[in-house]
Amino acid sequence: MPEISVIVPVYKVQAFLPACLNSITGQSFRDFELILVDDGSPDGCGAICDAWAGRDGRIRVIHKSNGGLSSARNAGLEIARGRYIAFVDSDDLVTPDYLETLYRTIRLEKADLSIGAVEDVDERAQSLATPAFTKPVRAGTFRGKSLLPCLYSPQATYYTVAWNKLYIAALWRKLRYPEGRNNEDEAVAHWLLLASGRVACSEQVIYKYRLRPGSICHTGLRPSSFDAVDALCDRYEFFAARSLPAELRQRALAACWQRYLALSAQAAQQPADEALCARWRQVQARMRPLAVPAAHCRLLPLPVRAQCLRQAAKKI
Repeated sequence: MPEISVIVPVYKVQAFLPACLNSITGQSFRDFELILVDDGSPDGCGAICDAWAGRDGRIRVIHKSNGGLSSARNAGLEIARGRYIAFVDSDDLVTPDYLETLYRTIRLEKADLSIGAVEDVDERAQSLATPAFTKPVRAGTFRGKSLLPCLYSPQATYYTVAWNKLYIAALWRKLRYPEGRNNEDEAVAHWLLLASGRVACSEQVIYKYRLRPGSICHTGLRPSSFDAVDALCDRYEFFAARSLPAELRQRALAACWQRYLALSAQAAQQPADEALCARWRQVQARMRPLAVPAAHCRLLPLPVRAQCLRQAAKKI
């Protein structure tokens, strides 16, 4: 069995996929399998995956109908054989020591989860004019539960995204990404941290995140944009159900409303779109029970608390 399973969902990235695969297959750490999940890509990605599998025995390919990023990752998890799991997005790059660094750290620290730093690069995979890095609040090894507040820090991306991490496979035994929704990383990050006894956080850059206008993160407001609110509400309810510290629950509640208010303001400025309004109303119904707790949330300024009450009652 391979020591590590690297899962790469693939969809409409023909121009970027070869560079991604080259960065993974060229790792200094060699004991891994690479699972490419062709998520019904309409371009030449499927053929690229098969060609690479034909010349590298570590590569396995799944061809499936399009189901979205969560569905593709879950399909990879179903067949993964490694003791550890890693995810890479198919338009990004990893450093040559990506796996070696994460593996060495997770083993040395006897951790369940190992995390490395990220550099944002441009569409040509070049460093930005002003280099941009995502690093931890603090480097070191910590109890996973103690890192939950970091999900609400300026460095939250470091702890939330799937792809700068190495996970012990047992973390995924009963956990999967929510299918049919965006912001899938937000929906599982808290589960993973709470389930991790020890988490090793490093400032070493091991992942190159490619900024490109056509990616999911850089498209305009649409109905699925409100999936982020659902994910944050799920997290708030998760914390409340487990009676986690009040400070953490307050942060989670504030994050729900801040995201909802920002998206609502953006939606109100757009031309009427029934699909967007229908999704907006759906999420508004979920937010209404949280309006009264928001009115007492000390992490929200008083004018924002009043805005929460107004938005909960607003006719969309």
